[in-house]
Formats: sequence, structure tokens, C-alpha cells
Amino acid sequence: MVYALTIFLSAFLLFLVQLIIGKRILPWFGGAPAVWTTCMLFFQLLLLAGYAYAHFLSARFSKTLQARIHGTILLASLVVLGALWWQWGTPILPGENWKPVSPENPAWQILKLLSVSVGVPFFLLSSTSPLLQRWYSFQADRTQTYRLYALSNAGSMLGLLSYPVLIEPWSRLGWQGVGWGVFYVVFVIGCLACARRLAKSPDRVEEASSSRKIHVVGVGRIIQWLLLATATSAMLLAVTNNLCQEVAVVPFLWVLPLSLYLLSFIICFDSPRWYQRRWFVLALTVSSLVVLVTTFKGIHLPIVTHVFAYGAFLFLFCMTCHGELVALKPESSQLTLFYLMVALGGAFGGIFVGLLAPMLFSGYWEFHLVLLAGWIVLTWVFAQDKRSFFYTGDRVYLWVMFAVATYLFVRVAFQFRFVAETFLPYVDITYTSLILALGLAALLASFTIRRNFGQSKYWPRIMVGSVIFIAECFMLNRTRSTGPGTLDANRNFYGVTRVEQREAVERKLSLVQLSHGQIIHGIQFLDEELRGNPVGYYSTNSGIGRAFQFHPRRTGPEHQAMNIGVLGLGVGTLAAFGRPSDQIRFYEINPVVIHYSLGERPFFTYLKESAATVEVVAGDARLTMERELATGRLNQFDILAMDAFSSDSVPTHLLTSEAFEVYLGHLRDKESILAINISNRFLDFRDLMLSMAKKFGMKVAIVSCRGDWPDRTPSLWCLMSRGQVAGSSWLHKQHGSLATE
Repeated sequence: MVYALTIFLSAFLLFLVQLIIGKRILPWFGGAPAVWTTCMLFFQLLLLAGYAYAHFLSARFSKTLQARIHGTILLASLVVLGALWWQWGTPILPGENWKPVSPENPAWQILKLLSVSVGVPFFLLSSTSPLLQRWYSFQADRTQTYRLYALSNAGSMLGLLSYPVLIEPWSRLGWQGVGWGVFYVVFVIGCLACARRLAKSPDRVEEASSSRKIHVVGVGRIIQWLLLATATSAMLLAVTNNLCQEVAVVPFLWVLPLSLYLLSFIICFDSPRWYQRRWFVLALTVSSLVVLVTTFKGIHLPIVTHVFAYGAFLFLFCMTCHGELVALKPESSQLTLFYLMVALGGAFGGIFVGLLAPMLFSGYWEFHLVLLAGWIVLTWVFAQDKRSFFYTGDRVYLWVMFAVATYLFVRVAFQFRFVAETFLPYVDITYTSLILALGLAALLASFTIRRNFGQSKYWPRIMVGSVIFIAECFMLNRTRSTGPGTLDANRNFYGVTRVEQREAVERKLSLVQLSHGQIIHGIQFLDEELRGNPVGYYSTNSGIGRAFQFHPRRTGPEHQAMNIGVLGLGVGTLAAFGRPSDQIRFYEINPVVIHYSLGERPFFTYLKESAATVEVVAGDARLTMERELATGRLNQFDILAMDAFSSDSVPTHLLTSEAFEVYLGHLRDKESILAINISNRFLDFRDLMLSMAKKFGMKVAIVSCRGDWPDRTPSLWCLMSRGQVAGSSWLHKQHGSLATE
């Protein structure tokens, strides 16, 4: 019981601390999706270190020495935790002086910060499950050892699910850190009790174990362990990246993929009977095709479709890989080596997605690449098992192939129906294609009546090969997504940016646009007469356009200079509203975006051609503005615009109560306007904006602009003010609509 409770508590704390520290540092690094990916990389590397320590300790030292060494390190960790507690006021949350002052090398800053704050306790927590399982095998039934791993993952699942539901909504972050520290002390006590039991256990069990003939694991088997673990780890991070990039960087979208990943571990390691290769491979085949189509459609599908498609695929992918991993697991004498390879695979997956992919790829290509590689690894595993359907055949795989082929035939026919109607005007190509497809399916199905035909071992091989081929086609399509009009494509810690030159067909005018992910973040015409016009989300009829045009400092009897702040540079469109006496201060965290407007040969010239005095501050807007308030620099903004989107994802740390307090501290007077771009394909922020306005005693107007491409893009802006400005009648204008509170 002591072993089970200690393993369960260690796993609970292991994953709970990831969410607590992730929430703490997310606002410090711009709220980018890569913050969580980098955190996961750190945790996987430290998990590998913990598993390596457990393997080394259990393989090289006697039971008594193992207990003494591990007990000493546990007590030392309490000293480290106490020192940090005394310095920071909480055992694991770094102090304010650890906030970054520069946006350069954010990944390395995060790794250093995590090493200092949670490195030591996380290392010991990560070593607990394999080490205590090994200790337990000395004193109890060996056949139950792997079930403790399922119990460990159940503790991890509880830590993940309890945080967004029970812990985060009901306690402040500081108290979360303190509570975690208290439970860590309880964990150390439990672990010391296990060490004491180990030291006092009779030697005969260990001697009997050492006298047994140990089966040597082959290199091929070890490589399979490694590759299966690498595939699931990389897929977990790739799916998380894709979801957070297009929606929002919030704990729910961290917890969901990780929970599905852990759930597959729990199910597979509880008992081999839960994983049935035949049905899971079939389900994975279908889900692979669905998720590939979902990624291809992208932002044109609703958020529920994305979450369901990605979630179902990730779970089935992990179930298949982990099911095969459990089928390949060794006897308990090789337990720590097995877990070490699993952890090493996890670290490899994290390094690939967290470090290598941003350096090697100019887009989010790792999802398609890992999907393709995962199927290839599974094919190798199936081919190595003489009992698999690769050798026995399976009629069901033939039926699945028929269903997929029929669907593809109909889809292709629908896609080319207009071409066919040109050459066959008297034939209804839609119904004809459907009839032909059904006839083909019926003809092929008739062959399955013959036993030898349907049971051929080649059908499963052809089906798996077809999935690999289709995945390769989608991957090539994604990697070739940069067309001839692409002027620059770049990927860094803050996302994927792309500058393209396009033609506005309606007016036959050339324009340059900036895209972040799949969302256009700004455009500029190349025509001399139009290049200085504010367009897109920032047209004169948009909410921010009206705020500029009809602000009291613009409409008064005498023009008064305006001081304008903008969170998020984009292409610098808002600089077009500047007048000679105005000052505009942009805050931008992504150095690539700054280079696009201020480089030697900029793609966008709004900043350089603005009549106002323009300044660009590099770094996270919220942190920079907090430091300015702390040093007594009050910017006295007449308009403060927030438009710091990442693709279609909103940096949620810029929409919190703490962030609004910072914004209000930089406004000039009650007539100053806080303008927030809440245009989003997936999320509706209007209720949040109304609640914030009510909390801070501000009047609010929600201004929508229907848009007329390319001058205007459909937009939704929220304007807040402590005076009457935000609710005044001047906001009513053609091409827009207004809702006030």
C-alpha cells in the first residue's frame, strides 16, 4: 500500500507542477504556443534523467545502498525547496526578478528558469515510478509490477484534470505553489518509508532474482521501444502545437492532448487485453484520413471539429503505439531499461518538435511528418510479428479499402463535375459517378465471398501502404504551401510568418500581405496612391478607425496631438492614422515582424511613411508596460489598441484583469479609449469584454464592420472608455454596426 500511494502521489505532483509553472511563465514569454512546447521538452528531458538515474541506481548498487543514496538526495531536495521558499515566498514559483527583459532566445531562458525553480524536485519525482516498481519487485509478486505503472499514470491523469476544474478556478497561483510544496514533503516521507522497507527486506528475494537466467533483449527490440515512444511523444506535442496555434494558449488545450496520451498508457499497461490490434489499427486508419482532411481545411472548419478530429486521432495513435509497446515489454529484470528507452524516446520527440522543427522548417510540418513516420514504424512492428495480420490476412481490411476507395471516387467525381459537364453535357455526372462507384464497390465486394480472396495477407499490407502514401501526399502538399508569390517565410519561437505578394482581382491592384499561421494579419497596397491607406481590420469604418477619426482630440476646435499605444505591430497599419504632431508607440515581441517593417528593405512601409513620430519597443507588451509603470513612466495614451494575435489564437494573458489594470494605468484621462480587436473565427470575446468593462467601471461599445475585400476585412472591435466616448453616437457610420453597454 505504501508503494502504491507513494507512486500515485509522485505522479500526481509530477504533472500538477507542469501546469502550475506553465501558467506562471506563460505571460512572461508572450503567451506563445511554443512556451508550453518548451516546457514539455524540459520535463521530458528531466524525465529521461530521472529514469536513467533509477536504472543506474538499481543496476549498480545493493538494496541497502540504494535506500541510503536515494534517501539522502530526497532530504537534500527539501533543503533546496526550503531555500527557494524563503527567497520567493513560494517553493516553486520564480520571483518577479526572473521575468525576461529581452525577447531573444526565449527557449533557453525558459529552460534555465525551469531548471532553477522545479529542476530538483521534478527529477526526483520522475525517478520514483520506475525505481519504486523495481524495489517492489524485490518484495512482492513480479507479475503485478507493471500495473503500478498504470497506477502512476492514473495519478498523472488526476493531476492534469483536477487543475483546470478544481485548483485553478478556486485558488491563487501563489497558494497553488505553497500547497504543492506541502504535498511534496508528504511524498518525501512516503518515499523514505519505502526505502526503509527495502533496506529491511530479506536478501533471499534479491539473490533469487540475480540467480535467474536473464533474457537478453535484442537491439532490434530496443530500437522498437525507442521509436514507438518517440512517435507518441512527438505526436502529442505536434497536436498541442496545432490546436494552440489556431485557438488559444489555455490550460484546457494543454490538458486535453496530454490526458489522452496518459489515458492510453493507463489502458495499455493495466492489461494487454484492452488493446486489440485489429480494431485499433482500423480505427487509426479512418482517423488518420479524417485528421489529414481537417488540417487541410484548417480555419474553414469549426473549433469543435478540430478538437474532436485531433483528439480522436491522438488517442488512437497513442493506443496503437503504446499497445504495441506493451506487447514488446520485457520481464521485470529489464524493467528499468525498458522505462529508460521509453523516456529516451519521449525526450527525442520533445527535442524534435521543440528545438529542431522550428530551426529546420519554415512551417508547422512536424505533424504530417510524425504521422507518416509513425505509420512506417508501426508497419515495421507488424512485419516483425509473424502473428500479425500482415501474415494471417483479414477480410475486414478489404472492406475498409472498398469503403475508402468508393468515397474517394465520389469525391473526385464531384470535384471534376464541371469539367465533365463541358464534354458530356447530356450526362448527369453526379448521379452517374455515384452509380458507377456503388457498382464498382458491389463488384469488388462479390470477390470477398471467396475465402481465399478476402483472406489474402496482401490486403492489410495494401491498406497500410495506402495510408502511408496518402499521408506522404498531404505532407508534400503542406511543405510546398509557399507559392511563387511568397516573398519570405519564417518560423521562430513565436510562430510561422509569411509575406506574400498578391493581386486584388476586383481592382487589378498588387498588394503585400502578412500571414501568421493561416490568418492574414495585415495588407498594404503597392500602388502609390493607396499604399498609405489603412485597410483590412483597420479601415476607416472599423472600430479602431472610428476611434481615431472621432476622438475628441481630433474633433475639437483645435487639433491636439495624440499619444497612441499599440500592442502588436502586424504590418504597422495604424501608423497611417498618425498626424505630424502625434506619437505612436508599438509593442512587438516577434523580431521577425519588426524586421518586416524596419529592415533595410522593408516589405511594409507604413512606419517609415507615417507623418507621426513612430517608436517600436521589442518585447512582451504586458511585461514592458508593467516595468514602465514600476519605473514611473506613464505613457498617457489617448488610444491604446490591443491587436497582439498569434494566427487566430489570442494571447490570453493580455485579456486578464491584471493586464487591464496595466492598460488603464497608461491612459491619459477619462476620454482615453482602450480598443481591443476581438475578431476571431473560433472564440467570442464579447461577454468577457463586457464583464471587464463592468469590473473597471468603463463604458463599452462593440463595433462590427462587415468588410469589403480588399479595403475592409470583417472585424469586431471593442472600445472602452471611462467617459462618454465609447458610447457616443459618432460611432454609427455606414458599413458597420454598433452595440453599446
